[in-house]
Amino acid sequence: MIGCLLVAFALVGCAHDATRSPSSAVSQRDVADRFAAALFRGDAKGARAYLLHPNETALVYLVQRAARPWVGQHASLGLAARRSGTTWTIHYAGTRTHKDGRFERERGDLVVYFASTGAAPTVRYFMFTNVVTRFSTHHDSQLPPSKR
Repeated sequence: MIGCLLVAFALVGCAHDATRSPSSAVSQRDVADRFAAALFRGDAKGARAYLLHPNETALVYLVQRAARPWVGQHASLGLAARRSGTTWTIHYAGTRTHKDGRFERERGDLVVYFASTGAAPTVRYFMFTNVVTRFSTHHDSQLPPSKR
């Protein structure tokens, strides 16, 4: 009787764990969201942690290049990531200010490609699409629309 009870508890525990383990899509979405958040915080080291090959020179350069303009700046992300075929897309919009009063408003999409390995999802590659940047100065923002 006790043996049957233990087997029943073990089966319930296994079924419970199976329902709690995230699907591949949910895990990829979570990693895509975290990768994007790290990039737009300007945290290149944090973003590298999600790469399939975090020491691959070309990808390290691309991550640093993508994160550098956002250090100390503000960007908002359209989380959660949207799946589009085999990629995940995150919409972003942000403003980067410069010491001399210039500022840039940028919006676009970050597209994340994942490695097709059996392990935890890792980023194989990423790219920016639909990027629109508007350059302006503090003086321009003070002008009425008819003078711009």
